[in-house]
Parts: sequence; C-alpha cells; structure tokens
Amino acid sequence: MTSSKIYTSDHPDVIRAKQIFLDTGSKAEVARQMEISSSKAVRLIEASKTEPVIELPTFPDDDIPAEEILDSLEKRFDQKLKREEAIKWFKVKVNDSKPTGWVFVGDPHLGSNCHVSLLREDVKIMTETEGIHCINLGDTVDGWGGYLAKLYADEDVSRNTEQRLAKWFLQDAGIPWRVWLIGNHDTMGDFATYLKAINADKIPMVDWQAKFCLVFQNGSEVRISAAHNFKGTSIYSKLHGLKRAALWNENADIYVAGHHHNWAIQQEELDDGRVVILARSRGYKWLDTFATTHGFPNLQYGGSIILVVAPAEEVPTRRLKAFADLKEGAEYLTWLRNK
Repeated sequence: MTSSKIYTSDHPDVIRAKQIFLDTGSKAEVARQMEISSSKAVRLIEASKTEPVIELPTFPDDDIPAEEILDSLEKRFDQKLKREEAIKWFKVKVNDSKPTGWVFVGDPHLGSNCHVSLLREDVKIMTETEGIHCINLGDTVDGWGGYLAKLYADEDVSRNTEQRLAKWFLQDAGIPWRVWLIGNHDTMGDFATYLKAINADKIPMVDWQAKFCLVFQNGSEVRISAAHNFKGTSIYSKLHGLKRAALWNENADIYVAGHHHNWAIQQEELDDGRVVILARSRGYKWLDTFATTHGFPNLQYGGSIILVVAPAEEVPTRRLKAFADLKEGAEYLTWLRNK
C-alpha cells in the first residue's frame, strides 16, 4: 500500500494551490490549473492551513519598484535634454546702446605656474573699463588629477588654495563674468562641481563649449562660438580647428578658443559672404615644463583676447574688431563709447 506524500505549508505546490484557491474559491479549479487529481488538490489546500515547520522572515525590497525607477530616470533624462537644448545658442541681451568689449580670458591656471602680475594687470583693465564683459575659456586652475597627480608633489599650491584662488577669480575680483567654460583641468578632482557650487551669481557655466548670441537694443546680433578648444590641428595654423568649425559646423561671427597656450587672430570673409573672426587666447600659464620638454614655444602676448562690438555699424569689418593687447583694445573701446 502506497502512503500519501505529506506536504508542509511552505511547499511550493501548497503555496501555489493556496493562491489559486484564494483567487477562485474552487478546489476543482486548483486541480484543473495544476493538472492534478481532486484528492491531491484537497490535500494541498488542507496542508496550506497548517503551520510550516520553519517560518523564515520576509524582508522588504532594497529599492523602489523598477517602474518607479524608470519614471524617475525618464524625468531626469527629460530635464537634462531640456537643459541641453536650452544652452544651444542661448541669447544674452545687451542693454547698452554703446559699443561693448568682450574679453575672452585665456586659461588662467591659477597656481604655481600662473603669470600673476600679468593676470592682475589684465584683471584691472577688465574691472575698471566701462562696457567690458568677460568670458572664461576654462582651466581656471591646474587641477592635478588623473595622470597629472604625480606632479602634484612638486607644487606649492594645495587643492584648498586652488579653491580659494578660484573663488577670488569668480566672486571677489569684481570681474564682470557673462559665460564660464569648464576646461579639462577644471574636471580633474571634480573641481567643476566646486565651481558650480560657488557660482552665486548664476553665471552660465558650460562644459567645454558655449554657443550664444549677443542681442543688442537696435536688433543687431553677434553669434559667438566659444570653446576650450575646437577639433582639428595643423602645424601651419594655430586656428585650424576654428576655421574647420567656421566652414562646416556652425554659423557664427566669432570663433574663439584657449587650451593650447598660444594665440592668434584672423579676420576674413568666407565664400558664403560671412565675415568671421577666429581667435585663440594664450592664457596665463607661463612656467610650463610640458611645453619645454615637447619643444613648444613660450609665447609672450595674447593672454586674453578682446572683441570690440559696435552694434550700430552695418559694415562687418567695422562692427567687429579683435585685439591681442587688452590695454589697446580697452582704450579703443573707451574711445568708441565717448566719441
């Protein structure tokens, strides 16, 4: 005689039978769905009413349901996409009918290798000249992250000191910032997060490249594509990447970059009739061992480039003029505003 199998309440078949019975209220339905005899269905249901031999605890899930995670991710992605679209050719309204000067500040590299006296001279011009507005092209500090961290031991400027210098540059020096780019050195050691956190005036801070349009009271517009650097290099031109962007990538009046610690300015009329200015700011990093060991020249001028915009002028060559000498450009701007 074969004895019937004894089931406990925690047996998988018992659990399934119990659920079917709770859902349908029918023992016959249990037998049908589980493809078992009616007597076995009864035994399984009866077994579900007994206490299990061992009762294990039930823990809550360690996260919210996947659907809720997807809902959150969708909202965050939509917000990121919204911002990404908003920073493409954002408008900067200039409520000034007179000519203005736009200073593209080359890589400051605030620290042991920064030409401090030159930077201070230029900051004085930026803060004391009426009508000047400034754009930081990135690499505010050395950063000392990634593969450069091994050089940190040779420097006298700590990370904390770099933060204090950056705060001075952003907030305390009185520089009229309008746009601030995040360069490759700014991303080292997550320094960009610190910069964004202390940005009390909510100056637009954009990673690597900003495309924006100056809109003047008379309706005149100047489109500026500013990047820490543009793709493309050539031994024949310091402005190769900028010219490449002017020809194929976007429709702007001025293309300006930093990054390479050299400078150049070029103004030309393209085949499509646009008169464009290409400019690269040299920056303020002077004692550069990388440049020395790789044979790059230590250029002396063009730390920052100033673009003077005369919005009332209709002739492009009169409307836009760029200067590698900040003092000369500021004097020209002052003359234009007062004539």
